[in-house]
Amino acid sequence: METERLLIQLNSFVHRVDNKAEIIQLAAQHGCVLKRIRRSRHWQISGGLDQLRLFSSAITVPWISAKIEQACEPFKPAVTEILERNPDISVMELVQQSGCTVAEARAAIDEHEGF
Repeated sequence: METERLLIQLNSFVHRVDNKAEIIQLAAQHGCVLKRIRRSRHWQISGGLDQLRLFSSAITVPWISAKIEQACEPFKPAVTEILERNPDISVMELVQQSGCTVAEARAAIDEHEGF
C-alpha cells in the first residue's frame, strides 16, 4: 500500500477559483486534503499519488490539474519497467500507466517482444 503523500502548493487558490467549497469537497471525496497555508492566500493539496491523479482527472479547473500532473510526473514508471513486470499488458493499459503516447507504447512492446 502506498504511504508516501505528496504536498503541492496552489498559489493564489482563492483568487483563481470560483467555488472553493466545491473543490475542497471534491478533494475530500478522493482522499486528498486541501487546506490553507497559515494566513496566506496560498493553499496546498496533499494526498497519495493515485488519489491526486484521480482528483486531477475529476476536477474541472485546468491549472490545478496541470499543477498536480507536473508534481506527479517524476513518479511515473518507465515503460520498460512496466513491460518487465507485466509482459501481457495491452497498449492502452501501458499508455495509461506510463503516460507515454500510443506510438511509443507500441514501439516499446515490439522491442520487448524482439521485433
